[in-house]
Amino acid sequence: MDVLLAVCIYLLAGVCFADIDAVVEPPPPSRELNVDKLDYYVNTEAGKAILFSEFLGIRSGKRRPWTVAERTENLPKNRYDDLLAYDETRVVLKPRSYDDSDYINANYLDGYHRQKEYVATQGPLPNTTNDFWAMIWQLNIKKIVMLANLLEHGKPKVAKYWPDDTQAFGDVIVTKLSEHSMPEIQHVIRIFSLEKSGTVGFRIVRHFHFTGWPDLGVPSDRLSVLGLLQQVRKYLPDSTDPICIHCSAGVGRTGTVILMDSMIERAKQEGLVNFPERLDHMRVQRVDVVEKKEQYVFAHQGVNDLFRNSTETVEYLAKVDHLHESLHNELYQKEFKRPLSMGEALERIRWHSHRISAVLAAIDKGFPDAA
Repeated sequence: MDVLLAVCIYLLAGVCFADIDAVVEPPPPSRELNVDKLDYYVNTEAGKAILFSEFLGIRSGKRRPWTVAERTENLPKNRYDDLLAYDETRVVLKPRSYDDSDYINANYLDGYHRQKEYVATQGPLPNTTNDFWAMIWQLNIKKIVMLANLLEHGKPKVAKYWPDDTQAFGDVIVTKLSEHSMPEIQHVIRIFSLEKSGTVGFRIVRHFHFTGWPDLGVPSDRLSVLGLLQQVRKYLPDSTDPICIHCSAGVGRTGTVILMDSMIERAKQEGLVNFPERLDHMRVQRVDVVEKKEQYVFAHQGVNDLFRNSTETVEYLAKVDHLHESLHNELYQKEFKRPLSMGEALERIRWHSHRISAVLAAIDKGFPDAA
């Protein structure tokens, strides 16, 4: 009997002093419902109270190891010392000519369509812009979504990681081909050409910049965010390469957009959404995505706006479509129309200069024999 009592005491002591969180992972929260039921949660005080309570119940803080991020050589590559990239889901950079480290503060996040559908990353620091473009090239990313401004409240939030003309960022040469601002919907669209030292050819990257999202808050015009997401999806809709999304820290605004977008894609296919389950899974892949309860509600509101299909939403999204289509038409004309002046000719030469260099490089290397 004494032996049995001693064994029980030993086992109980082990439970008391063990790191229970490391052993027992609570079941993920869940609230699956038809998308047409969202209106109650976003447009009534009682519904919002449920969302606030639900959000606070989704586990936050560090949930996975981030040992690589904490290495001495990698610490300066993090914007915040408590928002690091988990080991399990981090983007691992391939060797580069200027740096032996494979670390960047970026994580893969799953989407509705596939695993690793998104790359969530912090806004580049002055010392990580080279790594950022190395990642874009390595993952063949064609779409970048930027949700912060370079300066906010007089403080730098993102280093300007693109050139006004052409600039080498480590091994990647970036040329800005065009920049178009649509202030009425707070969208800026940039198009970049990318080349890499030692390789032949170029790639085109489209940069979707939303300028109206305050740090740690939500935009006053959420339909403009919804419109931007629709344009991101319409551009190269069959691409299976990750979509790169960043704000400043790469958690609050970035997580909100990823949550909204993934729920929109699920609702399109199934008519169902499950926000708490999705957010819990996202937080296992990147720390503290969706920082504020207001952002959690905002994601619900955006999905509800789209599927309620109100006259206001339909007209607004039609306006966004029109503005972006006008941009496409302008780019098409710039690409193919016959220039009528010296200025147009020079602009067209600049537009095609990246192609010319790629062709010359191919000629220098020689062409393979025809099969």
